[in-house]
Amino acid sequence: MVAELAAGRRPTIIDVAKRAGVSKSLASRALRGDAGVSTSSRDMVLDAAQELGYRPNSAARSLVRGISGLVGVVLNQLDNQHHTGIVQGVQERAKELNARVIIGNGAQNPEELQRQIDTMIELRVDGLVIVSSWVPRQVLERAGSEVPTVVLTHLADPPAEVDTIASDDVYGAQLAVEHLVQAGHQRIAYLSRSASATSQARIDGVVLALEAAGLPCTLLQVDAGDDINLQELRASGVNAVLCNNDLTAAEVIRLAHEQQVQVPGQLAVIGYDNTALARLLYPSLTSIDQPQVNMGRRAVDAIAERTAGRTEALRELYTPQLVVRSSTAQP
Repeated sequence: MVAELAAGRRPTIIDVAKRAGVSKSLASRALRGDAGVSTSSRDMVLDAAQELGYRPNSAARSLVRGISGLVGVVLNQLDNQHHTGIVQGVQERAKELNARVIIGNGAQNPEELQRQIDTMIELRVDGLVIVSSWVPRQVLERAGSEVPTVVLTHLADPPAEVDTIASDDVYGAQLAVEHLVQAGHQRIAYLSRSASATSQARIDGVVLALEAAGLPCTLLQVDAGDDINLQELRASGVNAVLCNNDLTAAEVIRLAHEQQVQVPGQLAVIGYDNTALARLLYPSLTSIDQPQVNMGRRAVDAIAERTAGRTEALRELYTPQLVVRSSTAQP
C-alpha cells in the first residue's frame, strides 16, 4: 500500500513494476495500453498501480517521448458561450485521440492573453488553440513557430505560422440583414460592444447587404461598461438591429422590456453565435449560428496534421446559418 513507501514519496513506475513482479519496461507498456502485453500481465500492473496510488508523470514522459498529450486552449473570456461550445468540441476530439485539454483565460486583455500563451508553451503542450482576435501578431508568429497553433476567429492578416479556422462573418452578417430587409425593415442598425477584426468583418457584411438593398446604414459602437441608449437608437428611426453577439442582443431585449418597446413589433432583434441563451430569452432570439463544436474538433485535427508534417497554413471558413425565432417574427 501507499503507506509502505517512504513518508512523502510518490510511487514511481519502478515501485509498480516491483509490486507486479514485472520489468519496468513491461509495466510502462501495460500502463500505456501498448499491444503485445498479455491480459494477465496488464491486470497485474494495473492492480499494482491502483494499490500504490501511482499516477504517470506527464512532464517526465513528455521529455522522454517528445509529447505531453496536452492541448492548450486560450480563451478571450470565460463567460462567452460561443467559446464554451468551441471548448466542448476541442475536448471531445482530444479525448478521442487520448489527449487532455488545459484552459487559460485571457480576460480580454492582450497582455494576459500573451502570458497564458507563454504558460501553455512552457507546459510543453502538443498544440495550442487560441480563441481570440486580440493576440498581437508577433505573439502569434512566435507561438506558431514553437508549437502547432490554431486561431479560431477571424483575423484581418493572419501570420503564416498559424492556422485559422473561423466562420464567414461577412456572409453571416449579410444573411441577417437580408432577413430583416425581406421582413420589410427600412432602418437597420449594427450594434457592437467589440472593435475586433471579427466585428469589423460583420460590419463589412452589413454594409454590403444594405448597399445592395439601397438602404441607409447605421453603425453603433458601445464601449465596455457603457450603457446602450435604446431611446436614442429608436429616436433615430431604427426599427431593427443586428447585435455583435447573443449577449448584446439579450441586453437590447431587456432594455426593450423595461421601456415597454415591443419585440419584434416595434424593434426586431438579431443576435450572433446562436448560443443556448438565444433559446432562453423572451421572445426567443433569432441568431446567426456558428458550428462551435465542429470548429473546436477541427482545430484538434489541424494540430495533428501539423504534427504529422503539414507545413502550409490552413485557412478554413465555415458557412454560418440563420436561425429564425420570435425576435424577428410575430410570436
